[in-house]
Amino acid sequence: MLLEELLNGCNIVDVVGDVNIDIKAIKINSAEVEEGDCFIAIVGKKSDGHKFADEAIARGAKAVICCCDYANSLASVVKVDDTRKAYSIMAGNYYSRPSDKLKIITVVGTNGKSTTAYLIKELLQRSGINCGLIGTMYYEYSDVRLQANLTTPDPLELQYLFAKMLEAGMEYVVMELSAHAIYLNKLYGIVADMSVFTNLSQDHLDFFGNMTDYGACKKSYFDKVNSKLAIVNVDDALGLQIIKENKLPIITYGLDNPSDAFAINITTRDDGESFVANVMDEILDVNCKFFGRFNVYNLLAALVVAKKAGVTNSWIMKVLPDINAPDGRFNVIRKDGITYVVDFAHTPDGMFNLLREGRRMTENKVITVFGCGGDRDVTKRPIMGKIASEMSDVVIVTSDNPRTESREGIAGDILQGINPKGHLYVELDRAKAIRLGVELANKGDCVFIAGKGSENYIDENNVKTPYSDMQELLTATGVVEI
Repeated sequence: MLLEELLNGCNIVDVVGDVNIDIKAIKINSAEVEEGDCFIAIVGKKSDGHKFADEAIARGAKAVICCCDYANSLASVVKVDDTRKAYSIMAGNYYSRPSDKLKIITVVGTNGKSTTAYLIKELLQRSGINCGLIGTMYYEYSDVRLQANLTTPDPLELQYLFAKMLEAGMEYVVMELSAHAIYLNKLYGIVADMSVFTNLSQDHLDFFGNMTDYGACKKSYFDKVNSKLAIVNVDDALGLQIIKENKLPIITYGLDNPSDAFAINITTRDDGESFVANVMDEILDVNCKFFGRFNVYNLLAALVVAKKAGVTNSWIMKVLPDINAPDGRFNVIRKDGITYVVDFAHTPDGMFNLLREGRRMTENKVITVFGCGGDRDVTKRPIMGKIASEMSDVVIVTSDNPRTESREGIAGDILQGINPKGHLYVELDRAKAIRLGVELANKGDCVFIAGKGSENYIDENNVKTPYSDMQELLTATGVVEI
């Protein structure tokens, strides 16, 4: 593709050299550059791509895209206002802008993104609307399922996925959109057809520094330059700000405040929740295989999206009862009168919601097994410890993904917030911690295993070792099928 074609839509400040040259590929890592490539100098928090532009040219780059002053006579140099924005636009151009031919649904929020995106995809796909999924758990379309590397892929991989999904006949793509991806302009130039806002609570302060900046980043996405329609949780404080600013058309959903979509008569069954949903003045009697008030929120958002996509009530009522909870999101097994739950809850709000549901569905003791990930927001660790100790009868502190931190140090941070009203154990071998939780449980108890959900590894000292909470739980309980 010609460099001039790749640059279509970019905000160009200056050009030195020929843009009528053929480009083989786009690269942002100088070490990956090959003859005929175009190198984009990305300015990151830890490094500046401009420092590696000479190396990229030495390896064969025919063009360099920069946003700072740079000169090299051996290649065409194009200065743009922002190389991250240019990267997103050029990635789309490289794959002939497949996102323009798809209907894109984005899901933004701290908690609930994965489940909400999964529900949207299942409702549409089962109703005869081809829909791909891009999210934390995996990337999926047709019969293809790929391991997810990032919640929101980088622009080149993202546009590649869009191209493959378009080729496979997808009409819609639903995707989780992380705050990091918003901050890094990964979707710059893409206008979503619908965007869901789930909620805001503490997470990722290692990156954003404070809740004000974290919330402002998420809120900034809800503008007509990024999306045509927002579906917003009216019970969330940031959701109310998005609604008040009214920068694009909005449909609201919630349980506590007046909204366009809401639920009443919520009842917990042995196999899920039942409630009456009013979705934009249409009434649905809902029976689903999901537990918890938080999942009612997720499902309300998904129902609004499905309705706006043209799914009829009859189809919704036909397919919804058959949709299972996604892997690692409030997965329930029962044996000998004991309830076991595996959930991804890894934030203070996620832990609170999880254990609030635990209290609602447990006759006797709540036993909580959890840890916190290393190299991430350290301030949430004692907060999660406090929540776990106040809402549980037994707390077992264990490891999660230590990454480059020590298990002992992370556990120490958690323990600073714990004031146990019941029993406290520290078992840093996660598999052993799960077995301990099973051993301590009696009839009527509920054991919650939180933090990893469907993750199939433990990340420690830059090594990912195969591991599964659910598999360890099944082994410990002797349950063969769920």
